[in-house]
Amino acid sequence: MSRRVAVIGAGLAGLAAADELARAGAEVEVIEARDRVGGRTWSRELKNGAVIEMGAEFILAGNSAVRELAAALGLGLWDKGMRYGDREPRGGIGATAEGLAGAVRAADRALAELEGRRSVRELLDSLEIDDGAREAILARAEISSASSADEIPAGDLAGLAHIDTEPAPSVAGGNQGLALGLATRLGDAVRLGDPAAMIEWGTGGVRVETGSGHGSVADACVLAVPARVINRIDFAPQLPAGKHDALARVGYGHAAKLFVPLHEPAPIGAVMNVPERYWCWTASGPGDSAMPVVSCFAGSPAALERLEVVHGPGAWLNSLAALRPDLALDPGDAALSTWDDDQWIGAAYSISPEHGLAAALAEPVGPLAFAGEHIGGTFNGLMEGAIRSGRAAASAVAGILSRG
Repeated sequence: MSRRVAVIGAGLAGLAAADELARAGAEVEVIEARDRVGGRTWSRELKNGAVIEMGAEFILAGNSAVRELAAALGLGLWDKGMRYGDREPRGGIGATAEGLAGAVRAADRALAELEGRRSVRELLDSLEIDDGAREAILARAEISSASSADEIPAGDLAGLAHIDTEPAPSVAGGNQGLALGLATRLGDAVRLGDPAAMIEWGTGGVRVETGSGHGSVADACVLAVPARVINRIDFAPQLPAGKHDALARVGYGHAAKLFVPLHEPAPIGAVMNVPERYWCWTASGPGDSAMPVVSCFAGSPAALERLEVVHGPGAWLNSLAALRPDLALDPGDAALSTWDDDQWIGAAYSISPEHGLAAALAEPVGPLAFAGEHIGGTFNGLMEGAIRSGRAAASAVAGILSRG
């Protein structure tokens, strides 16, 4: 393949697409609005040396593409010790271990027999389970899917919000290592800090113009930007109505993360504040030693409002101190991660779309292919979905070029 391909977006989806295309022989240019690669995969280090994930964190069961990519880039994994799917529910809801286990079994059975699309709330309301267990599972779903249980598809209870004890590691040294490794392989092909402003497309190929006035001509283009902000790019001609409508129908969850350094090591584990819709965990890092930080994740608009996230970490820190009096918190160096106020996404990650919408989002338009976690199918909202969608977009480009 000796053709030129422009890739818009240097998150995991765009970089995965660009990497596949470059290794197939294409001349690739990656255009990224931010001054860094990775998008919502963004790792930082606190003053005390703890590595934190400002965005994507866990590699869940069945996330084979992430594991394969990490191995190919020579990156190891941190087990983390705690389990993403196992959180002790607190908050006075009266959920017992037996009641919760029974409710999970009942939900799994109902999902196996589910026909059509129902919300998490509709499914749980149809089950004869303990009220405390129902509330704990509702909280788990709303936190993990970062939305209201009325909007979350019931299928998320078997995926993103499943309660289990499966390992859920992260990339050793930080998940952003995946993006940095791919960018290193691509070298000078990655252009940072210069958002795509206009795309002219047709049977003859694509012309991309950036905010700085940089122009790029290519035979095909991969659009790996969130559905929420793709309308910031001027298309000539406009995208077909069907594609435009599909992108507009993608729903997004809203979430925030809080990281608080610890004065003293803490036992590894996870606790969920059911009423306030957030969870917190202490985890292991290099050498399986405990990281000196407690990480928190709040999901759903109601949770962000309840914790007054828009005003900073104060209210959340107070809540955490009450929830976890066993932790020696160092609130002076706490870090807050929000995505609603990020100009290149304005939300956390997508809500699982129905099957027909997912297919419409992935469908190429002329010389344009599409990628992103929102096109990740059963892995939407995850690093896994981003990588898989990028690779699928690269395959779509190969098909476009073979026909051209």
